[in-house]
Amino acid sequence: MRFRSSNWTGLTVVVLLALLLGACTPPAPAAEAPAADAPAADAPAADAAPGAIELVVWAEGGTVDTMTSDPEGRGKYGQYLIEKFEEENPGVTVKLEYHGWDEELRQNLVTALLGGNAPDIVVGENFFQQYAELGSLIPLDDVIADIKENLVPGTYAAGVYQDQVYGLSSSTGVFGFERNCKVIEAAGLDCETPPATWDELLAQAKQITEAGNKEYYGYTLQGPVGFSVGGIFRVAVYLTQANAPMCDEDCTQPWFNNPDAVPVMEFLREINKYTPPGLTFDPDEGRVYTQLFNGISAYQIAGSWHIGWAKESGCEDCRYSGIPVPEGGQPASIIVANVMYAVLKESEHPDVAAEWIKFLTRDDVQDLVYPLTGRLPSTRSALERLRPTVDDATAAFIDQLLNNPELGILPQWRKDPQKLWQIYNDMLTEVLTTDGPVIDIMDKAQAAAEEVMNAQ
Repeated sequence: MRFRSSNWTGLTVVVLLALLLGACTPPAPAAEAPAADAPAADAPAADAAPGAIELVVWAEGGTVDTMTSDPEGRGKYGQYLIEKFEEENPGVTVKLEYHGWDEELRQNLVTALLGGNAPDIVVGENFFQQYAELGSLIPLDDVIADIKENLVPGTYAAGVYQDQVYGLSSSTGVFGFERNCKVIEAAGLDCETPPATWDELLAQAKQITEAGNKEYYGYTLQGPVGFSVGGIFRVAVYLTQANAPMCDEDCTQPWFNNPDAVPVMEFLREINKYTPPGLTFDPDEGRVYTQLFNGISAYQIAGSWHIGWAKESGCEDCRYSGIPVPEGGQPASIIVANVMYAVLKESEHPDVAAEWIKFLTRDDVQDLVYPLTGRLPSTRSALERLRPTVDDATAAFIDQLLNNPELGILPQWRKDPQKLWQIYNDMLTEVLTTDGPVIDIMDKAQAAAEEVMNAQ
């Protein structure tokens, strides 16, 4: 990797050091980190000739690792990215490297920035606004002006800062609603028409739980665990449906006591009664969601990757639809497992790097995403081409990306994100395990969050 002279201002260095220290706590399990993120060796690349361009791309593990572990399958995606871009850009050598995901990735990025050996392009999911605010990223608006209408806005929302776009998605995921028809029909209900509202869901979950007589239950609720955001991702869906954000001031400040969120918390408290005992606080996310596949639960919020997971787990009749909506609410979902790329300001080749990111959204590249990686493409044209070729389950998630008017993202806290998520999870724990007034619990959480934000 190249070493560059550092030109960071003193203030930026201080802020980056603070980010590094904040990232040094033990990392939380990635909420929905893309699969196959085991550490992998750098993709092979020849030494650059004098005057040639070496484009260093920090990519996610599923792309890098499979080029050697599965070269005839999923690895073809990473190989195509390198070979096609190099073919169309003579003199450019693309070097894909894996440097972790989530907190490990953030820590490695800050270390690289401070050491003057940062890559040209960095991958990630939910931290780009923070780095854009620091002036560490290059805006892409001019480069993507001719393709922006073809992008699904929710897939690049995490890369938007002050109305400029700093990152684009190469592949994505979204939440939908999953049901096991065997359980539903065993309780005497019709599985053809899933519940459309929270009230319908609560009524069915209650009926299923009662009919199950401790053998099966109505709903799977993934609850709070430490500072992990796995459960928070799903809570965020319901909050977005109720137009009750957990953040304020351009989503940079916690708003844990938003009064509009009270009905959401009360709904969660009620639906939790119909979750298998002990499951809500199980830290093993895999064990939480496989209960539905195993016929122990009827309904749950599910990521788009659940389709293959359900089949592999032996669910004979798992089906998918939109997530039930509260009365007076709006259809909504949350973007998840979203693989984004951005150009670092330190790049020696910013124009080429920006073209690489645009290249990832091109039709020929996007059309490889689903067949080779199992993920969903992030452009409208690719999703529209894919939809007629897939099963009803996959089509249901594609419809969410194409038609859902509210595709949200989690907040990108600027200070001590792990402490803030811990506070939010503690709040959820108290909501779910006590019968105290919800607003009092939320006020206490907000006070704790403000203490974190105001700490020197």
